[in-house]
Amino acid sequence: MKIRFAAAAAIAIIVLCVIVFTMPPSESYQDPDTFWHIEVGNHILQDGKVPHTAVHTFYGDDKLPYVPHEMGFQIVIASLYKAFGWAGTYLLSAVCLLLLSLGLYRMMLVSRKELGFDSRGREPLLMLMLLPVIWGIYEIYFTTRPQMISAFLIVWFFVFLREFQMKQAVRYMILMPLISLLIANFHSGVWPVIIVFMGMALLESLFTRKLFNRRVGWKWLTVLLTVGGAGLLNVAGAKGVLFILTVTQDNFNLMINEWKAIQFNSMGNLTATLMLLTFIALLPFSIHKRFFRFQFMLGIFFLGVSNYKYHLFMWLFVLYFAAVVIQDVPGLRRFRLRLGSAPLIAGLVLGLAVNTVYNFQHTPQPNSFKYPVKEMDYIMETFKGPGRPKVMTLYGTSGYVMFRGADVLADGRQDPFITDETKTALGWTAFEQTINGFPVYVTDLVKANKPDFIIVTRKNASSRFYSTWVKDYGPAVKTGDFGYVFRTSPKGADE
Repeated sequence: MKIRFAAAAAIAIIVLCVIVFTMPPSESYQDPDTFWHIEVGNHILQDGKVPHTAVHTFYGDDKLPYVPHEMGFQIVIASLYKAFGWAGTYLLSAVCLLLLSLGLYRMMLVSRKELGFDSRGREPLLMLMLLPVIWGIYEIYFTTRPQMISAFLIVWFFVFLREFQMKQAVRYMILMPLISLLIANFHSGVWPVIIVFMGMALLESLFTRKLFNRRVGWKWLTVLLTVGGAGLLNVAGAKGVLFILTVTQDNFNLMINEWKAIQFNSMGNLTATLMLLTFIALLPFSIHKRFFRFQFMLGIFFLGVSNYKYHLFMWLFVLYFAAVVIQDVPGLRRFRLRLGSAPLIAGLVLGLAVNTVYNFQHTPQPNSFKYPVKEMDYIMETFKGPGRPKVMTLYGTSGYVMFRGADVLADGRQDPFITDETKTALGWTAFEQTINGFPVYVTDLVKANKPDFIIVTRKNASSRFYSTWVKDYGPAVKTGDFGYVFRTSPKGADE
């Protein structure tokens, strides 16, 4: 009893220390999309309706079609920000991390149960295996975006799906449609993933002939219909759950870094490379000639090497394969120390509580070297209206500029800004202009779009371009940590 208590306390302390010392709240901030999500959420809360056109743009708030596919997240994050400021947004990160960690642990238990392996006494090993994975997910992907919520929802859906395969209980027939509904309203762009998972499980049932059992068959049919139907219950309907078709139109998404293929030979991607090698090394010991595991492995491998965005799925599901490898490690085969999940839960809750308290006392603010903080301070102080100032800036900072109160050429969503209606300078869409226009074509963009201000980075302001801007617009009216502000029209000038 004393050994078990000491081991449980040690595990809880280890988990707590990992959370507090390697996963600080500051790591969950400074993503450019966060600002845009908060602003759209504020717009929804103020107007009482979800926008189906892009808001706060040069084109007005009712011109460019937009597919609202993250409405739930935007309302939650805007409400937390309104109530508690930046400290409040970490509350969502902490809750999501807790639910994801518990889901990953449950997934390991399910993986072992599928193969007939007893997990009693293996809990300490499984908990220690979990820690580097949740650290990696938090470090790379927990940046106050909808994927924080969809990550734990997808993992729990997978857990319930695998448990449903083993026992067709009614509770799973309720829980899976409920999760489908939540994903469709919080981050519908990833909703097709759970349909693919269901397709794999359905093929498994056909392969093992379970589906020919009448009792199993009608339950499967019910789950398919309810999960699919629940997904359609979102503000954008079918367009929402099929948003991937919109965002990949004409391959415009490949102009954004997170959609590009990962360079695994780069030291900057060492963490991703180590994950890929770990995943590959586990496969010979974790498939166990099971049809589902084989097809699931192919799917996760494909997603994991596709791009930075999809690489998250390799992190989410590597433990499904790793959990059963314990049986093949000589030194661990006989290890037994039954603890249950209490130490893990205690360590997670205490660690996240410490981080939350610290974050409320030392809340990170937007980085003035990464975002035009001081530059926007100047613009909002000097602009006299009417309306919002039209500020032209790079794609990566447009969300912050919009968040601060300006209209932008293109915000953090590409889909409204790749339409023919936005084509002006050089025949480019608004999205292409913000991606490719700086610094070479700034003067062309200004002539075509007529902003009130432009913000350029210090890096982009080389002597040749800077002298051209000074000649055309006069000296920079503001120099900040991020860059320079040029006034390109007399509207809103200091009186």
